[in-house]
Amino acid sequence: LGSVLHVAAHPDDENTQLITYMARGRGYRTAYLSVTRGDGGQNEFGPEFDEKLGVARTQELLAARRLDGGRQFFTRAIDFGFSKTPEETLTFWDRRQVLADVVRIIRYFRPDVIVTRFPIPPGSGGHGHHTASGILAVEAFNLAGDPKAFPEQLTQGLTVWQPKRVLWNGGGAGRGGGATLGGPTVRLDIGGSDPVTGEGFGAIANRSRGQHKTQFGLAAGTG
Repeated sequence: LGSVLHVAAHPDDENTQLITYMARGRGYRTAYLSVTRGDGGQNEFGPEFDEKLGVARTQELLAARRLDGGRQFFTRAIDFGFSKTPEETLTFWDRRQVLADVVRIIRYFRPDVIVTRFPIPPGSGGHGHHTASGILAVEAFNLAGDPKAFPEQLTQGLTVWQPKRVLWNGGGAGRGGGATLGGPTVRLDIGGSDPVTGEGFGAIANRSRGQHKTQFGLAAGTG
């Protein structure tokens, strides 16, 4: 029926209701690409930090996807805490290496549409990692269909793939909608209920988001 790749910087950045709607409501192949594993973040649930926290947050994302119906991907980017600018972020991440990872995931998953969680400049995601994830998604959108881009991937069994469209999940009126950056907008109602279980997409998304216990504690997903 179609395929969608949602892209952001960290575990818990994803729009779980969008994933739920796309995967369980529309029957699309849907995936979330978290550029990092969140190993530079906080831990509200236990004593693990750094690499051990990254392992825990990886498992939280996999648990979330089992609920909302999406698949989960990562790159090799290391989460290093707060960053003021995307330029700083892309220096620490090794821009070319992480861009290659995003292109590889697009060529492997073959999405029709890419949806970024955060805007590219002149917009800002409020965190260098956030904005950088949008920049990399758009760059990869433009390169994934080019056989001259990362040709070593093509010798490893992948083929070029050009998604049809890249969008920014702007969040609606009052939350930095696309009109703020002067671009066209698409409005989509992602409400409704799962056609099999009858459970509302919002409730499923809340349970999915509730898996991020290291980030939000035991109260995650209860509101």
